Amino acid sequence: MAYDILIKSGTVIDGIGVAPVAADVAISEEQISAIGDLKNSEAKIIINALGKYITPGFIDITNHSDTHLTVFKYPGLESMVMQGVTTIVGGNCGASLAPLGNPGAIQAIRKWANPEEISINWATMEEYLSNIQNLKPETNYGTFVGYGTLRRGVIGDEIRLLSLAEREQVKFLFRKAMDDGAFGLSLGLAYGHERISTTEEIIDIAKILEITGGVLKIHLRSEGFEILSSINEAIRIAREVQVPVQVSHIKAIGRKAWKSFHKGLELIANAKASGIKIDFDVSPYRTTGSPLYLLLPGWARGGGFSALFKKIGDPTERKKIIEALGAQTLHYNKFLITSAKTKGIVGRTLAEVAEEGGLSPEEAFLQTLVANEGRVSIIGQTLTMKNTRLAMQDKNSFIASDGFGSSQDAGRSGDLIHPRSFGAFPRFLAKFASELGLSISDAIKKISSGPAEKLGIKNRGVLKKGNYADLVIFDPKLIKDRATYKSPYRYPSGMEWVFVNGHVAVEQGRYIGARAGKVLERT
Repeated sequence: MAYDILIKSGTVIDGIGVAPVAADVAISEEQISAIGDLKNSEAKIIINALGKYITPGFIDITNHSDTHLTVFKYPGLESMVMQGVTTIVGGNCGASLAPLGNPGAIQAIRKWANPEEISINWATMEEYLSNIQNLKPETNYGTFVGYGTLRRGVIGDEIRLLSLAEREQVKFLFRKAMDDGAFGLSLGLAYGHERISTTEEIIDIAKILEITGGVLKIHLRSEGFEILSSINEAIRIAREVQVPVQVSHIKAIGRKAWKSFHKGLELIANAKASGIKIDFDVSPYRTTGSPLYLLLPGWARGGGFSALFKKIGDPTERKKIIEALGAQTLHYNKFLITSAKTKGIVGRTLAEVAEEGGLSPEEAFLQTLVANEGRVSIIGQTLTMKNTRLAMQDKNSFIASDGFGSSQDAGRSGDLIHPRSFGAFPRFLAKFASELGLSISDAIKKISSGPAEKLGIKNRGVLKKGNYADLVIFDPKLIKDRATYKSPYRYPSGMEWVFVNGHVAVEQGRYIGARAGKVLERT
């Protein structure tokens, strides 16, 4: 039998948790055509994988390549595919690039990127996905519908509850986007435009998923000291809507919240044991990467940037914000600025910016926000590794980057990024999987068939005859993340081959760019 590609003598990890087996894998066109003893077979390309693992391509269930616009700027998505990621899922944390109920709806992404940097020639989800396919991304791509985007598409920049008539408009946009192939609804309940939404309003909108199918993806209302009530809210929504729920990038931010994290995982485990379909994902780092303004108390963030800047400009309100920041006992030396309009502050901590300006940390915080129109990203040492390990080890968790696709060329911008965009998956496999007592089979399941099954992605995430040939070959002795906080634009080592839909994207550790990714739609 002759194949297009024959991978010989490797150790196959199928993605569903079965123990590794020694086997050959054959690829013909876009599919896996055989797995087993294929020693008498021929192929156009023969790869010796002795001593290497052959696994399904990794699925990044919490990815921000869309809202950071990098899928447009760097459609090769090298930093993802070089980690072994063959499918990314965007539209997370309440923000998606479609549907656009009005032109201003795209402003939902302004906290991360400037939408004026790209040409927006779509309104519906169908039109948007067609644009993505035309980009020929390196990885497969699917998306959620962002609730913040839906709300903005109906009421613009207003911060208020929806009327019953407006809810129906949101439902219409949402239903159409689901019919166009979106994987579900994402909530960004910590952000200003969604934070005002009541649980009842959310449940009402999310019930569309009972009709269409799909997943409800939740960025919790609070990841700080109110984390338990926020997890309980997610469980309540899951119980009342009766659809699968996925909690995004679960974490407990700040010492006051750390002690509650274990209890939060217990709440999820108990809910799942009672029949609720709830899981979560986690990024394998003890640091967060987020917009600076999220450090503000919720009442100050309400109303979005325009309202916030008015408060900062009002002496009385400014004093209240400064007092609230002081009460949080933030350690400003632990917040590194990674991107900003004012490039001179990138790579400095908030404490350093304050000292250089002769200001209090709180005053420097507010001045930095205003001077950069709110678009400032930071890395914060606000987590404990103990909790991150607990989350990764938990049987209800998947691993996600919570980052975005990029390129080493992006480093020329002068901005830094969180190293998770270049190293999350190799970091999990090399540093944590065995340390946490996970078998390699269970570790791979958390990044392949687990998220595929959760999202309903068919014929991917498992090494099986007839499935799409999204697969990875890596050396278990050499796999390692190399991206650091000061040098984040570094590809990992040990990732030798990556195939997307049967095409070679990474060859012997070198990105070659097949650009064979497909837009995935919920079916």
